[in-house]
Amino acid sequence: MKRLEKLHPVTQLFFFALTLIIPLIFNNPYFSLASLSAAILYTVVSDGKKALKTLLYSFIAVLLIGVFNMAFAHWGETVLFSVKSVSFTLESLVYGFNQGILLASVLIWFTLLGRCVDSERVIYLFRFSPKLALIFSMVLGFIPRFIKKAGEIKEARLALDGGRKPEGMKNKIRFTLDNFSALVSYSLESSVITSNSMEARGYNPKAVRISRFSIKTVDTVLIILFSAVMLFALIQYGAGNIKFVFQPVMYTKRLSLPALILFFIAELYPFISVLWENLRWKLLSVKA
Repeated sequence: MKRLEKLHPVTQLFFFALTLIIPLIFNNPYFSLASLSAAILYTVVSDGKKALKTLLYSFIAVLLIGVFNMAFAHWGETVLFSVKSVSFTLESLVYGFNQGILLASVLIWFTLLGRCVDSERVIYLFRFSPKLALIFSMVLGFIPRFIKKAGEIKEARLALDGGRKPEGMKNKIRFTLDNFSALVSYSLESSVITSNSMEARGYNPKAVRISRFSIKTVDTVLIILFSAVMLFALIQYGAGNIKFVFQPVMYTKRLSLPALILFFIAELYPFISVLWENLRWKLLSVKA
């Protein structure tokens, strides 16, 4: 059992708000690295060997963004090397690495968010606006459907051509546009069918809904903890106690270690919960 996926929707909302908002606002390499480390650890214990692909993509993203930023941003005083009159600096490289780490962590957490949140949870969270909840949940459902359908259209087109891939830039562009046109036609047709189906079934956004979710003690405790950590970190940031300078010279101006440690511990909750449940399962198996 993956504890994060079993939590109350409100608890999940507070956790992912903490996970995504703090690193994006702070833009601090310490918090970005803490977020990415926690995301990778949870992915490893959850997916096992499948997590290697995530690790590879994360490493490539960090490396490419770091090198790309260094290649086009030439500010900073610590020169690593020069090509003719162009200087490549350590500050721009580290800033690019930080942006890559931040991007990789956000993408991984969003992937985990997609696993945890289904249409029922979305409708529960946005029950104050049923129409908005319906639109949002339908969008979340359409994305994987369209990705799958795009793959099916591509395979069908290749089968019609005897499995031969288009050669030349012109043929590739035409092949892609034809596939995209077919996907748009499918999406429009699917939308009409969904609308007619909902109308035939008497959909009423004002109808009374029964929810299976109930806030338990652990949810209340976690909501308080996540809120306290976020509030404390934001207060420290607002007071100027969390600041990393990238240019012209890179250095840590101020760093609130309590805020960083508390944030990292909160981020590690999914990882720790999985380890704890695995340990309990093994202990029960030994006793049995």
